[in-house]
Amino acid sequence: MGKNKSGKVRKVFGVIFKVLGIILALIVLAVAVSAIRHYFMCKSDRTAFENAYGEFYTTKSGDKMNYTFYDSDSDKVAVVLPAYGTISTHYEFDTFAKELKDDYKFVLVEPLGIGLSDEATTPRTVENYCDELHGLMEYLGYDKYTLICHSISGAYALQYVNQYPSEIEEFIGIDASVPKQTEMDIAEAKPETMVSMYNFMNIALVKTGLYRIMTETSADSLWAGITTLSETDKKLYTAMACTIAMNDTQMNEIRLMGDNFKRCRDLKFPESIPVLYVLSKSNTEMMAEWKPLHEELVTNPESKVVVIEGYHYLHQTSLDALLKEIRDWTKAN
Repeated sequence: MGKNKSGKVRKVFGVIFKVLGIILALIVLAVAVSAIRHYFMCKSDRTAFENAYGEFYTTKSGDKMNYTFYDSDSDKVAVVLPAYGTISTHYEFDTFAKELKDDYKFVLVEPLGIGLSDEATTPRTVENYCDELHGLMEYLGYDKYTLICHSISGAYALQYVNQYPSEIEEFIGIDASVPKQTEMDIAEAKPETMVSMYNFMNIALVKTGLYRIMTETSADSLWAGITTLSETDKKLYTAMACTIAMNDTQMNEIRLMGDNFKRCRDLKFPESIPVLYVLSKSNTEMMAEWKPLHEELVTNPESKVVVIEGYHYLHQTSLDALLKEIRDWTKAN
């Protein structure tokens, strides 16, 4: 009787292990198919979007950097720099630039590794970032312009404005990063945490093609708040999101973020440069230090640090309120 019971138990466990083995094999097969699909889709996507917009500047290292020029009757030039890992500066800031066309001519810049720009052959240090941007400005013939920076580019901008203070007429930060944010007592803000997180996502999601599937099934979220994109633009935007995410250049940048922020840690804006920081309420509520860290960087008396309702991507989540703050500030100055 005991032997029969033991044999039945072994049979049950044997069936369970077989079922689990089949399930595991199916998961491995599905992931393999997803990874192979992603590999070939990347090749076809790149062909589809390689010349979708803009023009190219070749850096000293021979890498091609994409930029889009939005002309207008304004005499003022604004240079827009994006967040870390942005899919496309051109698409993401299209509505923003068109809404402000009476106020500025725009140059929407895609740093190396972003959008249609090449991946970089040089490390993503803040020095290289600034040298490449200034090379573009010299190429375009601009020696007076406003910098408009979102997220991580705001931290890099501190290096830039101190290198070329006579060229910067104004600085506008859209929930822009600051070097000391990595010193806050928040695990998510620590460079080592971000490196670990992006390394995991790169291997578990991007390389396997799962990130592509997730992006394809939620593509509408890409252009939420960007009302000026055509259906063709949306298709290309989706293809870019599936293809360039967490590429080698972006991974190099995130690994160097801690060092880059340390290099800019003690910098402030020169007194000659008026600064407008527009911060998201969500970040100021999550991080008590967010607003004070920005306030301590400005020295020009015409500067302003303001908080508005919305999330990090204010140019998408709170465009009207952001535009109002920019227009009111520029008129007052």
